[in-house]
Amino acid sequence: MNRKSFFSLLVFFFFTSSLSASDTIWLVAGGDLRGEIKPCGCSPDGDMGGLLRRATYLQKTRNTQPKTIYLDFGNNFPTPNEQGYLKVELIQNAFSFLKPDAILLGPSEVQYGISHWDQNLPYFVSNQLINNPWKVPTHQQIQISPQKTIQIWGYLSPQQIYQNSNDPPLLEPVQQIIPQWQKTIKNSNQSKHILMFRGDPTELEHFAKSGLFDLILTGSNNDDELNQVLTMKTASGRTFLSIPTKGQGMLEGNIANDFSSLAVNWLLKTYTDAKILQPEFQKYDEAVKDLFFANLDRMDVAKKESHFVGNAPCQACHLKAFQVWEKSSHANAFATLEKEKKQFDPECIVCHTVGFQKQGFLSAQITPQFKNVQCENCHGSAKQHLTNPQKFRPSLMANQECVTCHQGSHSPQFKFSKYWPKIAH
Repeated sequence: MNRKSFFSLLVFFFFTSSLSASDTIWLVAGGDLRGEIKPCGCSPDGDMGGLLRRATYLQKTRNTQPKTIYLDFGNNFPTPNEQGYLKVELIQNAFSFLKPDAILLGPSEVQYGISHWDQNLPYFVSNQLINNPWKVPTHQQIQISPQKTIQIWGYLSPQQIYQNSNDPPLLEPVQQIIPQWQKTIKNSNQSKHILMFRGDPTELEHFAKSGLFDLILTGSNNDDELNQVLTMKTASGRTFLSIPTKGQGMLEGNIANDFSSLAVNWLLKTYTDAKILQPEFQKYDEAVKDLFFANLDRMDVAKKESHFVGNAPCQACHLKAFQVWEKSSHANAFATLEKEKKQFDPECIVCHTVGFQKQGFLSAQITPQFKNVQCENCHGSAKQHLTNPQKFRPSLMANQECVTCHQGSHSPQFKFSKYWPKIAH
């Protein structure tokens, strides 16, 4: 599926309430950042999504559609690490400006735990057990007008969170909750019910057959942002819309009429970075920089044990290969970080230097010999090779080495057969 083209899907559901066809209730749904707070800038083809553009999108949408409902499917936090905790703070501070009406707890939020959740944000999950320690609401209710309300339900599959086998369960499975929900929804006086679903097609089938909800939208189970999967299909053949992976777009559409069309609006660079969030991102960048320097002393100890030598020794015996490298983009990889002011961001440094966090690059000042993408990025460390060139030969470069960095939205057009001629030596 070509993710750069505008992709539109129709989803039909019947409203039996008194909502007038002249009303406009604009639904927008997104989430699933997985720590992708902003496009990395490595490639124009992967330049989509991010919190700054989402803020601009929401501001424009709310200006033209006063009755806007914003649902977020969670799973926004990155893999836990020192920098990840800084991202969690940034993401939640951003959400205080974005003002979602509901945030379904996702696997990544559960992984961090309740102590890292901003209790002022509208986190919720409907299938939590009564003794669940999370202390978040089971529903979110949105008042459209004095006569019109929409109740938001959220299902997070127990299969999508990690629990020790000895721990008490936190979430109820679909088979147990549907009978309970049938009673609750039957006695409810809400105008409409929307289900935010995060699970697998088998679980979705149960909700599809229940007939409890006027609209079901699904969180993304897709891992490849280059090949977006925007639907989830059940065994009976019913198809439901899924939000885009890694926050690259938003589902949107009018849900007030009897039939409604929801489409994906991709967050391309036509949506400028929102100024209101710039201070939060600047604060995050400064915190990442502080973290970088805080780790330097610890990393400096490893410098003496480094197995990397840098490009200079290679030049003597491999002059032609060195000259090819000098003319390549690899030779200026670190300069691109400095241009984007990302020279202190570990998530970026790792692909623009030699041996970062592996007893190689520390900083531009301490280890300038390891700046840029060099011979050892592709051929492995050369320290032993220098001591005995015949016995310790460098490994031959393989496609697998390239795709450690040339992957996903960082390098969406990468093909070894196309890129190799640019650096052939």
